[in-house]
Amino acid sequence: MRFLLVAAAALVLMSAPSASAQNSPLRKGEEKGPIELVFTQQASSMKFDGKTLTLEGVAPSTSFYADRPQQTTGYLTTAQFVKLWTASQDSFKNDPPNAALSFVGDKDAEPVVVELMNVSGSGDTLSYSVNVLEGKLPDSAGAVNLVIDPWVWQPASWGNGPFLNCTYSWYWRTRICRGAW
Repeated sequence: MRFLLVAAAALVLMSAPSASAQNSPLRKGEEKGPIELVFTQQASSMKFDGKTLTLEGVAPSTSFYADRPQQTTGYLTTAQFVKLWTASQDSFKNDPPNAALSFVGDKDAEPVVVELMNVSGSGDTLSYSVNVLEGKLPDSAGAVNLVIDPWVWQPASWGNGPFLNCTYSWYWRTRICRGAW
């Protein structure tokens, strides 16, 4: 009986990933082609003057994720996100994304779909030149959430690229990234 208990404990310990493997760098073969990253931003309020959407009280980081087949999650500082706007040939500047703006806490407000033409920012304020595609943007509102269409990222070998540094978490079974600037 004691032998079975010791054998079972040994089997459990051998099958558990080691702590150093929890956040090991990506290995060759784990990155298979481009990944479409969806970005999200939160702000405590917004203003719209007919052409420019201004987000105020913007969170200091812009989160992103990609779903299957290559689950990825991470963040950029909001300043890094602004730099990313023009950072490559495949940038948002050359292929403006659509975005959905949701109004947090206002259960009657419908999300508004916009095309984001340009971005500028300072401190906790971001301004986007926008074309409204669907819905009606109010002149102002309280807390908002902006979900931005995918940007295609091609990871280099070992999961790092010119914009992101990534590791693979065996615990979460996903790639976890942060801005590389």
